[in-house]
Amino acid sequence: MKVIYNLVVNLINNEKIAKIALVILLLIYGFFITLPTQTLNQLIISLLFFGVLIVIFRHRTEYIKLIVIFSTLFITLRYFYWRTFNTINTDNILNFILSMLLYFAEFYSIIIAVLGAFIALRLLERNRIDIRSYKPEELPTVDIFIPTYNEPVDVVKITALAASSLDYPKDKFKVYILDDGGTTQKLNDPDPEKRKENIERANALKEFVKNANTNIYYLTREKNLHAKAGNINEALKKTDGDLILILDCDHIPTQDFLRNTVGFFLKYPKLFLVQTPHSFQNPDPIEKNLELFRKVPSENDMFYKFIQKGLDFWSCSFFCGSAAILRRKYLNEVGGVQGTTITEDAETALELHSRGLDSAYFGKKMVYGLQPETFSSFIVQRSRWAQGMVQIFLLKNPLLKKGLKWYQKIGYLNSSFFWFFGIARAIFLIAPTFYLFFGARIYDATLEESLAYAIPHFIGSVLLSNYLYARVRWNFFSELYEALQSLFILPAILSVFINPRKPTFKVTPKGENIEEEFLNPFYKPIYILFNLTVLSFFFAVYRWIEYPDERGTILITLFWQTFNFLILALGIISMLEKPERRRAYRIPSDDFAFVYVNNKTFSGKIKDISLTGIWIEADQDLTNYLSEIRDNYIKFAIKDIRGILFTIEGKVVNANSKNIRATFFNVEKDLKSFRKLVEIVYSDSTIWQFWDPDKEASPIYSLKFLTKIAIINFRRAYILATKEFINEIKKLFYNILINLKSQGDKVWAYLARNLKKI
Repeated sequence: MKVIYNLVVNLINNEKIAKIALVILLLIYGFFITLPTQTLNQLIISLLFFGVLIVIFRHRTEYIKLIVIFSTLFITLRYFYWRTFNTINTDNILNFILSMLLYFAEFYSIIIAVLGAFIALRLLERNRIDIRSYKPEELPTVDIFIPTYNEPVDVVKITALAASSLDYPKDKFKVYILDDGGTTQKLNDPDPEKRKENIERANALKEFVKNANTNIYYLTREKNLHAKAGNINEALKKTDGDLILILDCDHIPTQDFLRNTVGFFLKYPKLFLVQTPHSFQNPDPIEKNLELFRKVPSENDMFYKFIQKGLDFWSCSFFCGSAAILRRKYLNEVGGVQGTTITEDAETALELHSRGLDSAYFGKKMVYGLQPETFSSFIVQRSRWAQGMVQIFLLKNPLLKKGLKWYQKIGYLNSSFFWFFGIARAIFLIAPTFYLFFGARIYDATLEESLAYAIPHFIGSVLLSNYLYARVRWNFFSELYEALQSLFILPAILSVFINPRKPTFKVTPKGENIEEEFLNPFYKPIYILFNLTVLSFFFAVYRWIEYPDERGTILITLFWQTFNFLILALGIISMLEKPERRRAYRIPSDDFAFVYVNNKTFSGKIKDISLTGIWIEADQDLTNYLSEIRDNYIKFAIKDIRGILFTIEGKVVNANSKNIRATFFNVEKDLKSFRKLVEIVYSDSTIWQFWDPDKEASPIYSLKFLTKIAIINFRRAYILATKEFINEIKKLFYNILINLKSQGDKVWAYLARNLKKI
């Protein structure tokens, strides 16, 4: 067997043989997809395909990847063909409606799988174009726009200071804070408290710009029209740089940002956009509450490490709103940033691509942003994205868009159609409960048929996902994120269907401090659905006893429902918001530093650093000096990116024989020193190698990992959710009785008084 295995591996690693095998496979697949066959034969075919996949699975050459993709898609399309003509229940109108809802949810998932496979066929890895070969006068001028609305002033300051320190000729770029919180409209808000708050914030930003004494400028406008798009378009009228770098106000750029991206515009005259990844200092709320941060690939990694590179190969990587440079000339040709939808970034790229212009995606992480701190804020952000992309699908359908090449249409279709997952995931969460509770036959298949078609389709999907995305997204994490979002973005998506032009831009809250642990109010739908899922298991026992001829269907449904049980259990844990009191997030590092205590000097490695503190691992034993180090003000000498030492004072908060942890002292009072600290903490883009390594996991390991989290954390979260839910029911009932009391009903008033005592 080993000899045969090695022979097969050697054959498929031969490029010519791999090409021939691929062509033969495609011809066979095309012939067999719709070919009727007996259930046993279909099972044998699936097993043979899995045998082939097992042999070639560890090999990642381009042609092997194509064979894996087309082999798993063959199994999926065979399943879909069988599913279409053999499983729709037409016994009665209710069964038919429910059956069709589930069918279309699966149809959507298969379309997304096929589109995703198309995007994954080839990834484009770009190298930076060195601008050092150009004379300074040949370099384009750059305007850096930092749009802001109501975010904390300190967040805006840090981004502006980092942007003003970019490694680019100083006479060639300017930084503009675009303050939509300081418009004439906002400064004259009819609410006195809001008016005062807006004036104080605007004045603080103006004072900062004045004291910065550098290339930072403050811009605002009369009215808050068309949200972020309107803010940027107004700034376009008042500035004249050749290129526009757009940064969200919490997206702190590294010093090499312009050096790594401007060269693309010099080489490609038809280029309108260079997009770079969004990377984050802090975990998203699901990562935080499940304690996943830095243990598994980030939720954004799949898009920024994989999908955008695939889109770039097909010439349709798109603008993501920040960490991107656009050419002013082409932006002006379409009237600036578009505003028909609330995802103005993707819409703008769509318009420019349709004019035959090009975009590029450079995959190096060069910004440090902030993610929403609470699940509520997370849903605000994702609802806006979902509504905007559905708007693009409805109002500017890529398939009908003139000027786009066929592959660009497919790319934009994938990007916009993906956001319908809220509908599909909600159906997948609810559908098995309808069968177990009410006997609704929404999936009309025997156990044998499910084993031959459905199970191979499921296994194939999991294997393909693992093969393509294992380094950027572990199996079942997409299902977790999408399921938890689906219950809340579903109404937002449906509202777009009712009125595609109604959605308005909502700013995602950033920089929130969570002082105490609390249960997010969004827990209720997840909690209710979880309890219905638990209850459905008892109904399954009943159906198993009473309907022995349905046991095959019951087994498949229980398998499905058990997965839903795990996802919803993790969802309840995710709703328990953990405290987040940090004023600044610590960035991993291994830079060299000196520590000065009285007349003594120690050296060491920086383990992590932030704008508020530092952790140093000393090169020598500090035991004999701890009394001098602890609870004392000491000085740190830290090298900046140019190798120049910067000295800053700090107060030790913790020290032992090897480590010193300290907070910086009054650093924000001296703007010059604070600017230098911002440079030191954020300027070096190479630190992401310590922060963000690729971590690959098998589907089994991923499932075990999630199950372990659920087992350890579920009990406490569920008890707290139950107590909170009971209190909510009491309040609701009490309010009903109070309303009845106001109508003069003495009996209900008596019950209300007594219920209040409970």
